[in-house]
Amino acid sequence: MAYRERQKISQMPPKSGNIENTDLFETSVVDSGSYITRSITGQEIIDGVAAGISGSFVPYTGATQDVDLDANKLSAEAIYIEGTNGAGHLHLKHQNSDATATGQSTALYADLNGDLKYKNDGDYYTTLKTSSNTADRVYTYPDASGTLALQDAEIVTLTSTLNNLVASHAYKLLKIDNSAANDLRIPTNVGVPFPIGTQIIFFQYGTGQVTIAGTAGVTLRSSGGKTKTAAQYAMGTLIKIDTNEWVLSGDLTT
Repeated sequence: MAYRERQKISQMPPKSGNIENTDLFETSVVDSGSYITRSITGQEIIDGVAAGISGSFVPYTGATQDVDLDANKLSAEAIYIEGTNGAGHLHLKHQNSDATATGQSTALYADLNGDLKYKNDGDYYTTLKTSSNTADRVYTYPDASGTLALQDAEIVTLTSTLNNLVASHAYKLLKIDNSAANDLRIPTNVGVPFPIGTQIIFFQYGTGQVTIAGTAGVTLRSSGGKTKTAAQYAMGTLIKIDTNEWVLSGDLTT
């Protein structure tokens, strides 16, 4: 019998049909307590007798399939898993026999936006939202309790007479340094989609008074309609509270 060229199962191209008896594969099996690499034939897989393993095998056909490992495990120095469940997700899932009932499964997956989500047994989600990132982000958990470390506010210096807020200004301290009167302009959500809850701190470092204003379509809320810094070194805070709505507070005047 002539066998086809040996190939790693992980590198197999999609097959148009089931495994054939003349297929030859390279796989890892347990021998005397250690993993070894050996070749097995398609016939051995079909018969379920390779390396003393009994049971059925699921052939790789390029279509969506479930591979049931039962009590077995995947063990390797590095494991790469690629695929979708039909909705653009890669799921790592644990479930009991009734996966359709509430509270019967847990899952860790990346959704269509690239946000990392974990669903617990009570069908509640914990989300690490990364889809709004405009640069690399590092989230540091310094101890076993998961307490987040406090971060120093990064200072950004603005010197123009018209300074438009950009995505990188979120959670920064804007040092506005100009001897002439100047404007700090808030863009619409279409222009810069700051997440709701975004906070931006600013202060008048130069002698020029700072006027805070929204572009057309932006609503700015401020006690007493105060939208200008009161004096040199006056500080204020902007918080986004809705799609195109911000609240302004601080050492301000009309």
